Amino acid sequence: MTTGGGPLRRQLAVELATLAALAAVYLALLPRRPPGLDPAMALLGLALVGLGARRTRERIWGPPAAPPAERRRRAARAMTGLTAAALVGLAVYATWPALATGAGVDEAVRRLAAPRLLAALPVYVPWALVQQALFQFYLLGRLRALLPGAPLMVLATLNGLAFGAVHWPDREVAVLTALGGVAWSYRYHHDRLLVPLALSHAVLGTAFYGWVRNTDPLGVLLGR
Repeated sequence: MTTGGGPLRRQLAVELATLAALAAVYLALLPRRPPGLDPAMALLGLALVGLGARRTRERIWGPPAAPPAERRRRAARAMTGLTAAALVGLAVYATWPALATGAGVDEAVRRLAAPRLLAALPVYVPWALVQQALFQFYLLGRLRALLPGAPLMVLATLNGLAFGAVHWPDREVAVLTALGGVAWSYRYHHDRLLVPLALSHAVLGTAFYGWVRNTDPLGVLLGR
């Protein structure tokens, strides 16, 4: 339960409007950004979020309704199921062109079984955790406080769309991130745990770049 009522909501409205304007200018001026710029901006944002973390936790989110053990079990089940289903979808999406054009099973297996995917995960998890903290702990919390009567799916959809938008102009990544963002937002609202979301995000991101884009996910992360 949030505290502060109307004054808090007015503050949050100004805060989010300012953030949206700055993000729009950033994306418009730098549609093709140099490697390292997005992570640097995300880390700066995380530092600012960290400065106000106590306020966000106490005045915007409030205490979780369920005990930690129950929330961990719930999040683990939900994220395992969601991630497994999404991996199947990505595998079909990645291999269908090869199978349909006659490249055959060998090409499909080579793409899906690439060992470089595992090498990228230890790097991808921290990056995914930063993004989830910004969009779940910070942004979703503020949307929830700003729109106290909104259904959860409306909040999750708004947050997912914002999550996808920052990946523009890569339309494919933006759309897939928005879809994932809706599911992650829904689960964070229930479970208040970032690590399961970050693990799901990292696994799916690695699979996307390795399977669908047929690139080295670690190279993408490091800007190589």
